Amino acid sequence: MAIKIDWSVYPDRERRSAFTERLTPESPLRSAGVTIPDVKALAKKLDDDDIEIVFIEDVILKGIIIASKKEPFSEKTRGLERYYPLITSWMMTDTVAPMLYIGKADREEAYRYFLSMSESSAPMTARFALVTLMSKFLSSDTVHAIMDRAVNVKSDSYLLKMGVAWLTATCYTKYPEETIGHFRKLDGDVKKMAKQKCRDSRRVSEEWKVFLSEI
Repeated sequence: MAIKIDWSVYPDRERRSAFTERLTPESPLRSAGVTIPDVKALAKKLDDDDIEIVFIEDVILKGIIIASKKEPFSEKTRGLERYYPLITSWMMTDTVAPMLYIGKADREEAYRYFLSMSESSAPMTARFALVTLMSKFLSSDTVHAIMDRAVNVKSDSYLLKMGVAWLTATCYTKYPEETIGHFRKLDGDVKKMAKQKCRDSRRVSEEWKVFLSEI
C-alpha cells in the first residue's frame, strides 16, 4: 500500500502553499505548503518510494528517494522511468535531478543515458535530463556534446526552452570559448532567454557579456 504523507504537521502551510502554487502554475497538483529542506529531511527517513501522490511535494519526495538510492545505475533507471511520467513542474526536475547518486563506475553509462534522454519527446523528461547533464556531468570535456544536444531540442514547451536557456547560460559562464559557437545555433526564443540569463549573471565577465550582442 502506498505511503500517505501527513504534511499537516508542518507549520505555516497555507502561506507556503500559495507561494509554491504561484511559482508552479503549470502543475495540476496543489502544494502541501512544505519547504524543500523539510521534504529532503523527510526523504532521509524513508526507504520506500511508493508514495501516494496528492501534492507537488509528494512527487518531489518520491523523486528524491529514487535519486538518492545508492544502487547500480541499471537499477536506478527503472525507478527514474517510473518517475518521469509524474513530473509536471520545473520544481520537480530542478530539485530532484541534482540529487542523483551516480557511482563512479556507472558515470559513463549514466552520461550516455542522459544524453539520450535529453532527446525525449516528453518535455519534462528532456528537461530532467538536461538539468542532470548540467549538474552532474558538465566539464571542458563534455560541454560540446552536451550543447550539441541542447541546440537540437525543438519544442513548444516554455519550461523545456527555459531549461535549454539555463543550461546554455551555465555552459557560457563556465566555458565561454567552447560555448559561443553553440550559442549561435539556438532558436530565437531560447537564445534570447539564454542571453538574458548571462547578462544577469555576476559570474559572466563584462568582456564575455559584450560578445552576446554579436551573437
